[in-house]
Amino acid sequence: MGRIQSSVGLVTGIEIEDTVNQLMALAAQPRDRLSSRQKSAQATQAAISDLTALTLGVQLAARRLKTTSLFSSRSITSTSTSLTAAANGEVAPGQYQFTPLRQAQAAHQISSGIASLDQEFAAGTLSIRQGGQVDRGAALADLNGGEGVSRGKIRIADRAGNTAVIDLRYSLTIDDVLAAINESDEIDVTASAIGDRLVLTDESGGAGNLRVQEVSGGTTAADLGLAGINVAADSANGQTLTGLFSGQSLASLNDGNGVSLLAELPDLEFSFRDGTTLSLDLNPTGQSEPQTLGELVSRLNAAAPTRLAAAISSDGLRLELTDLTANTGGTFAVTNSLGSRVATELGLTTTAIGDSISGRRLAAGLKTTLLSTLGGGNGLGTLGNLQITDRSGTSATIDLAAAATLDDVIAAINQAAVGVRAEYNAARSGIALVDTTGQSTSNLIVASGDGTNTATKLGLEANVAADEVQGTALGRQTVSRSTLLADYNGGAGISLGSLRITDSQGQTRTLNLAALESETVGDVIDAINGLATGVEASINATGDGILLTDTAGGSGQLQVANVGSGRTAGDLHLAGTATGTTIDGTTNFAIEIEAGDTLADIADKINDLDIGIAASIFSESSGSLRHHLSLVSGVAGAAGELQIDGSDLGLSFSSLTQGQDALLQLGSGLGSALLSSPTSSFSGVVPGLDVTVSGNSTDPVTVGVAASSTTAANAIQTFVDQYNKLRDKLDTYTAFDATAGTKGTLFGTYEALRIDNDLASLLSGRFTSVGDIRSLGELGLSLTEDGHLSFDKAKFQTRYDADPDAVTTFFTDETSGFAAKADALLERLVGRDNSVLINRSEALGRQVEDLGNRLTAFNARLDRQRERLLNQFYNLELVISKLQNNLTALDNLQTIAPLGSTTG
Repeated sequence: MGRIQSSVGLVTGIEIEDTVNQLMALAAQPRDRLSSRQKSAQATQAAISDLTALTLGVQLAARRLKTTSLFSSRSITSTSTSLTAAANGEVAPGQYQFTPLRQAQAAHQISSGIASLDQEFAAGTLSIRQGGQVDRGAALADLNGGEGVSRGKIRIADRAGNTAVIDLRYSLTIDDVLAAINESDEIDVTASAIGDRLVLTDESGGAGNLRVQEVSGGTTAADLGLAGINVAADSANGQTLTGLFSGQSLASLNDGNGVSLLAELPDLEFSFRDGTTLSLDLNPTGQSEPQTLGELVSRLNAAAPTRLAAAISSDGLRLELTDLTANTGGTFAVTNSLGSRVATELGLTTTAIGDSISGRRLAAGLKTTLLSTLGGGNGLGTLGNLQITDRSGTSATIDLAAAATLDDVIAAINQAAVGVRAEYNAARSGIALVDTTGQSTSNLIVASGDGTNTATKLGLEANVAADEVQGTALGRQTVSRSTLLADYNGGAGISLGSLRITDSQGQTRTLNLAALESETVGDVIDAINGLATGVEASINATGDGILLTDTAGGSGQLQVANVGSGRTAGDLHLAGTATGTTIDGTTNFAIEIEAGDTLADIADKINDLDIGIAASIFSESSGSLRHHLSLVSGVAGAAGELQIDGSDLGLSFSSLTQGQDALLQLGSGLGSALLSSPTSSFSGVVPGLDVTVSGNSTDPVTVGVAASSTTAANAIQTFVDQYNKLRDKLDTYTAFDATAGTKGTLFGTYEALRIDNDLASLLSGRFTSVGDIRSLGELGLSLTEDGHLSFDKAKFQTRYDADPDAVTTFFTDETSGFAAKADALLERLVGRDNSVLINRSEALGRQVEDLGNRLTAFNARLDRQRERLLNQFYNLELVISKLQNNLTALDNLQTIAPLGSTTG
């Protein structure tokens, strides 16, 4: 049955809709009162939420005032632009003196010149690597059994009577000492480092004595082994300076390649004369890894005290082991455990003589390289006789069987009765031979004198009509398991991220070096070998990177890739696809030059490799025009020194600028500390202070550090601002206008009164348990007449300057300080658990939800009531309509006479 569409009854004329609406308005009055209550609750809830957010802002600002570092900020000044300083933590106020001796500088080499940029080169190889020089000077700190050298001045007099005071106050290495002496214009004396001592050579031609003296009571000459030299000779040898010592770091052994101890695995296998054996783990679980030679010797001695004794040899160059067992026919021997190289690295695989093993040499010398670290760390093998014929035809056979260092080889050649001088080659990668006869009767001939291939191993085999042989690179090892990842790539380091390795069977694994906290190359190798794929990692044969070998035997190819935007695989030089079954992460870069390439082509090829070396062309602007290949290391400091071999192309290279670390002297005068850094930045030179050298100077620079209230004042101002925002909103919500009869949403509420009273009491109260300061007013904080908080920074500064510790204690004391009390109070107001505002907000939320549910039910009931009323009026219309129809029918009825009757 359809509802009546008209709002007026068609039969009765009643205004149905108006009537129903009026009836429903009466019925809806309880609903409207309920809705009004809900809106009021919602407004109160919104106001409470608003205050909650603002009160939280006050709490966060108060909590920040707990931080002691806010009140220990420092203003830092420097008396020179050649040095800047910045705080990296809490640094004590005071005056600090530094001398910014030298900025770090990058290595810069240029090639020999060519006449035309269009000159075409023959096919060949240009080899570039960072580091690996075979004649790098020892650090002064490692000399004299680790006692080092007292830096000062020495006086040298040549035989002609000329004298010079050599300033060695800023020397770090033997190279620095040699440069200081050899660059002096006042004397004609040349200093060199031969083996373990310094040698002075007088070239003045005088007849007096060659003398060395201390200056101002120093001990520098004595520490350099030169004290007391006073000889009527053209040459004087200093005392021995190098040797192993107990405190020497294991990382410094083997020319800085260290000792690769394995975690939780045996390192050494011993066989004793009584037939017993010993498997020894030098880095066992539960013990810290030995860091020094003394610690390692102690572990050797503790391993089997009745069978084995270990010590540093009397000459300080090697380890010595003694078999303490009875001789029952066995042989004393030390070998590597499976997978270990420790016996080899410690030089202990030599043949025993009776009950003793005297290891090979572990310390090279002042300015040379161990033969054992050449050939990529595999050594040169057994050397024998070297046959040299000079250009006059004179020949000599030189026995090199006892040589342990390149200096030993050079000394043996120079002592031979032949007109040839041995020295380090121009690339500093091997040995050069120079004919000094001035004749050309014979070729300069270098050959092996026996079956040991000695000439070939030393890169000297030659038969040339020339006065010079520049020996080939001997491949000093630069990467070992002990190499720090931070030192990789010439000190540029490794980006610790992820790399993805896929073996030839298609097995893929992702390795995250950051998550593994990898620190050394050995950590990377172990992590790769622990991936359970068919890929084996090791140090490559050339000792300058990591080698990956695919052992899966699949039909695919080994691949390594960076993950995402990372560059870890690239930094390790492993990104790419295998050649055969291997990926060689060498850091010795061979640039293949094709026949017809020009100097510009060579520069482009170097730059395209993106190996951190910038190549360009330098053309002379005066004299005969010559063009040079210029190569600049992208890594500053000594570690970025370049080793370049262009002999294939007929190019030689000379150094315009050596890679040098920055030098900073802490303090001034004798005994002051001398620090070095490859970046010109020095972190923590004074606790909490970083220093950057931005200029070179021998003048001391004073850095002033003073307590500064700026950071603390800013934090206090933030607290004040947050409080005043809360105050403004609180005033709005609690306002009352008597004239208009209006009031704020939270007028008279408990929550508003609680916030107002509690915070006012805190800010105006006294603090009696935090030292000399008892109120905020003493620090320039006060409540205004309208309840806002004001901050007088000048007053705060005055109080802070007078006693910064008292100010710090007032705010930061963990139990009674202002910040702690404010936080506790605000936690009661706005804390997550059982606080005033949170509880009220949750209660209002429940109330709003309950009222909403009741409104929904009431509206549904009203809807049903409206429907019922409309239906009733509709039915009324129907009833009345029917009644009217019935009346009409009755009116139309006529009387019918009975049959047979007549009407008259």
